[in-house]
Amino acid sequence: MSAAQRGEAPYAWVIVGISAAMVGMAFGAIVNIAVFLAPLAADFGWPRADLSMAYAVASLGAGVGGVLLGHFSDRVPVRRVVVCGAVVIGASFLLLSRLQTTLELYLYHAFMGLFGIGVIAPLNNLASAWLSRPGLAIGLVSAGGALGQGLMPFLARHLVLVEGWRAAYFSLGLLYLAAMVPLALMVRDAPRPAEAASRPQAKTRVFTTSPAALLALLSLAVVFCCICMSTPIVHAATLGGDIGLGARDAAGLLAIMMVFGMAGRVAFGSIADRLGNLQSYLVASLGQTLLAFLFPYADTKAELYALSAIFGVFFSGAMTAFIACAREYSPAANTGLYIGVVLFFGWAGMALGAWQGGLFYDLCGDYFTSFSNASAGGVLNLLILALLYLRTKSVRAEPDPTGLPASERRLALAAKFSHSPLKEDA
Repeated sequence: MSAAQRGEAPYAWVIVGISAAMVGMAFGAIVNIAVFLAPLAADFGWPRADLSMAYAVASLGAGVGGVLLGHFSDRVPVRRVVVCGAVVIGASFLLLSRLQTTLELYLYHAFMGLFGIGVIAPLNNLASAWLSRPGLAIGLVSAGGALGQGLMPFLARHLVLVEGWRAAYFSLGLLYLAAMVPLALMVRDAPRPAEAASRPQAKTRVFTTSPAALLALLSLAVVFCCICMSTPIVHAATLGGDIGLGARDAAGLLAIMMVFGMAGRVAFGSIADRLGNLQSYLVASLGQTLLAFLFPYADTKAELYALSAIFGVFFSGAMTAFIACAREYSPAANTGLYIGVVLFFGWAGMALGAWQGGLFYDLCGDYFTSFSNASAGGVLNLLILALLYLRTKSVRAEPDPTGLPASERRLALAAKFSHSPLKEDA
């Protein structure tokens, strides 16, 4: 059976592959400061705190840029937006090779985040618009992001050791331009931008509140979700060191988390297509919340590695699911914008979770309070998701003979059920 007969446009898998590769390179770019921190400190004598601020600037820029570029991707051909992102990331590395002041460091990272790394949002939207299984598409693209976070810093570290930091930045700039620009030029808008294909999900949910209200609730939930998520991601390795793990074993906790995270992204994307996006998000969030609380109680290397592996599956599943929810709740004309807004609040939650983890460790002398706070954030996330669940009704999706976009069908179903009690169909 051909791709077209299965409901997939022939070019769909190419677009998903391109999106995964570009998102991987974008995520790899944002963590570059971890590799360049030591050589920059050695050359310029800048404090580590000043250098680390570049990551915060790039993250904030990426959050704002996701909203901005997501909005433009709804209004203009997506290829223009994606090419812009590819050129900006490459150009930012070239500019960093001539770095002289901390002001330049911050400006170039802000430029990279705002107009370059922010392309992550429209690429997720693009892939989900092409594939008839949008959850799977988002999961595959997110898995590409996790792979890039591991591979690109490894390459950057090798270049720094071989060439020095200035030549390494320059080489990365050329590499990003040579790889990302041709990929960006291959990008096409989906044949039906509002929806990729007509294969139905097992169930869908209809809403009795406005898309803006759904976006607000989802964004608030994502802040607390990412507070819960980022505390183990940022502090698990240090926690491992505190219980006696060597530097290599402690670093391996993050590696195992990301490896299992790739599987979790794809798995929960498929679950979202079968059970529903919100249901998938609830399951992933519940697992993430319980596991975050357990980290400080692990006493052995085996226990920490097992926790990290399972946590990787659930936290990455939550990431995939909340992007899928943002897509589901958006009007057809604003999908890129909605995904960008939710990712912005995700970046904010990641920053807060990492910060509170370190703050309460300094105040208390151990990680028990830090990880308890993270789990409390997960509980708040679950409560908001429960509210979202109560404001929706689950119905079985049927093939639509009219060819209406999914968002318009959901609005019609919402009108049909708006005067009925909100309860599950049998």
